[in-house]
Amino acid sequence: MAPVESPRNHRRPQRGGGIERESNKPKPGADGDDFCAICDNGGDVTCCEGGCQRSFHLADENSKICRLILGIDKEKAKMILADDKDFICKNCKYKQHQCFACGKLGSSDLSSEAEVFQCEVDDCGHFYHPKCAAELLYPDSEQAPLFEVHVAAGEKFTCPRHECIVCKGGEDKNDWDMQFAVCRRCPTTYHRKCLPSNIPFETKKGPNGYMQRAWDKWEGPDESTIPRDRILIYCMKHDIQKKLKTPKLNHIIFPDAKKVRVPKILDGSTTEEDIPEEAELLDKKSPEPSQSPRPVRTDENQCSCSSPIDSFAPDSLFRHPHPGTCGWLGD
Repeated sequence: MAPVESPRNHRRPQRGGGIERESNKPKPGADGDDFCAICDNGGDVTCCEGGCQRSFHLADENSKICRLILGIDKEKAKMILADDKDFICKNCKYKQHQCFACGKLGSSDLSSEAEVFQCEVDDCGHFYHPKCAAELLYPDSEQAPLFEVHVAAGEKFTCPRHECIVCKGGEDKNDWDMQFAVCRRCPTTYHRKCLPSNIPFETKKGPNGYMQRAWDKWEGPDESTIPRDRILIYCMKHDIQKKLKTPKLNHIIFPDAKKVRVPKILDGSTTEEDIPEEAELLDKKSPEPSQSPRPVRTDENQCSCSSPIDSFAPDSLFRHPHPGTCGWLGD
C-alpha cells in the first residue's frame, strides 16, 4: 500500500483570503483525489460528493480494509455504485470533519457554531480549527490571534498546505524545481528543490536501508511510467510500516464509528487476507445516528490537546506552541 498505483478510473489565493463569508453549501465538487484517502493507493476509487474532495475504495476487490473503516460491506458498496447515486462519506453527511493539523473531529456545520473550517482552495478539501491554522501560518506572530478570529467568523482562508514550509513560496507545476511535494497525512509541503534528502524516491535495502517516502510517477494501464506534476510524500513525522509501505491506517475518524476490529492491519502486522469476513466485523457496529453527532466542546473553536503524537515537519520549524501536540491519532 503506497501511492504508486495507476491513476483513478473515473490561484493560490492570498494567505487568509478575503472578507467574503462562507456559505452553508458544500464546496463545489472537483475531480477528487486520485488515491484512496484510507490506504493511499490508486485504482478504482469513488470520490465523495459531499465537498471533502476525498476518494475511497468501495468496490475494489483488494481493498477490504478500506470498506471496513468506512463501515460498508462489499454488498452495500456494490449497491451504492449500482444505484448510480452520489456517494457521501459520513464526515460530509453529518458535517463532522477532522482538523488536518491536530486530527481532532469537530463540527463543520456553518449554520450552527462550526469548530473546523475548510480551506478555500478548490481542490484542497482540508479542514482546520482556526487556532491550528493560525499557529501554522503565523507562528510567533502578532497576526495569529486576528487571523484566528477571522477564520472563526467564517472568512475564507488558504491553508498552510499551499506554500512551501521552507521558502514559503507558491506552486508552479510547469517549473520542475517549483513543483510541490505534499504529505498525504499532514499539512507539510515542500518544493521539489526544497525537499529534504531524508525523504527518498526509492527504497534502499540493507542494514542502513530506508523506505521510500516520495513518489513523482505512477504506473499507467500498459505498465508505462507516467510522471506527476505534484509529488506525493510522507514527511519524517510519520513512521513507515514495512508491510503497509505507508504509515498506520488509523488517521481517519468518522462520526459515531466505534473502532473496527482490525487493529493488526492498521499497524501493518498482518495482511488483508487475514481479516475475517466483513459482515462479521460490521455487525458489531452501532447503527448510524439519526442526526449529526455533536462533539464535546472544550474551548471555543480550538482543538482539545491530549497526549503528544506525530504531526508535521521537523519540530525545529515550530518553536512554541508546536501544533503537533494536539493529537495526531497516535500515528
